[in-house]
Amino acid sequence: MEILSSDWRIALREGSHPLELMVEITTRCNYQCVYCFRNMMLGEDLGDMEPEVFRRILREAERAGVRKISFSGWGEPLIHPSILDFLGEAKERGFEVLLNTNGFFLADYVDDIYRMRIDELYVSLDSSDEDVYKVLRRGGDLARVVEALLRLKELRRRDLSFKPDLRIQFTLTKLNYENLVPMIGLAGRLAASRLIVSNIVPLTEGMEKSLACYVDDKCRRRVEELKEDVARLSMVHNVYVSMPQLGLNTERRCPFAAGKALFIRRDGLVAPCIYYAHSWRNHLFNVDREIEAVILGDLKNEGLIDVWRSRYAEMKFMLDTMHMPSCHDCPLRDYCTLTRSNEADCWGNTPTCAHCPYARDMVRCPL
Repeated sequence: MEILSSDWRIALREGSHPLELMVEITTRCNYQCVYCFRNMMLGEDLGDMEPEVFRRILREAERAGVRKISFSGWGEPLIHPSILDFLGEAKERGFEVLLNTNGFFLADYVDDIYRMRIDELYVSLDSSDEDVYKVLRRGGDLARVVEALLRLKELRRRDLSFKPDLRIQFTLTKLNYENLVPMIGLAGRLAASRLIVSNIVPLTEGMEKSLACYVDDKCRRRVEELKEDVARLSMVHNVYVSMPQLGLNTERRCPFAAGKALFIRRDGLVAPCIYYAHSWRNHLFNVDREIEAVILGDLKNEGLIDVWRSRYAEMKFMLDTMHMPSCHDCPLRDYCTLTRSNEADCWGNTPTCAHCPYARDMVRCPL
């Protein structure tokens, strides 16, 4: 496929192919986290991926040269009744496997996950304090998650194994920023290699004002003050701490495009990323937005490599070059109607990623 841009005629490199798939095997979850995207999902029923759809995805991934399957998305993977079969099949076919979970069901599956030698395990822990954790992760049980992760640590230590590589995800808010330093100690105790800190994507104006650290001067200053302790304790506990941007840094980079990754929904539909996988609403920097799902193809009846080299190619060029405006720091942001959706921008991109918080490194996803 050729792309025309001003005086340039650009072609996708021969042999280009995806390296990673984020596969959403369910949109159901046992938690009701206060800032979960699912709370603002539009026009969809929740459900699980059918086994035949999953197996077709694996076949297409093999044909396309994919190396890694990330079990993540808008639901909790461990709630799927076939999760162990799915993990096992992905490993048997030679894929690197990443599992992203809230950790509640690890108590039931930790020995099986260890036995399969899953490569990476991401667990969301937003506080080392049970009371704060329960406010943010409604329906959660911090002690249960920690107990399961200590069991995993015991198994790894027994066999001198580095797999799975445990990484903790911490969603920063005005309610838990003082827990950032204690979380490093907990991550060290659990033998995690990384603590990955992310901002929330607020769902409403009220949520942005009440929870978002990036718009609160006190929270931002305090996080800056904590950075020296964070750096020191990261070395003490041998945990790499990755901090997000709390402002609008100039550099933008799409983690999905840069990692040559695509998102596969539970129904087999292909999206460019987790952010544009479903239709929903959010509120960022005082602007309400309605996000329309961006669907590139359907793996139930077409090939993954065909989707990559046709409908995704032009979008990937836009993302690789960041050939798009910057909505968040535009002086017309509060008045522009284009920035209130992802359908188009003032440079003519359709769809647009001009207001994506992932590209700003404010929000992180497990890739």
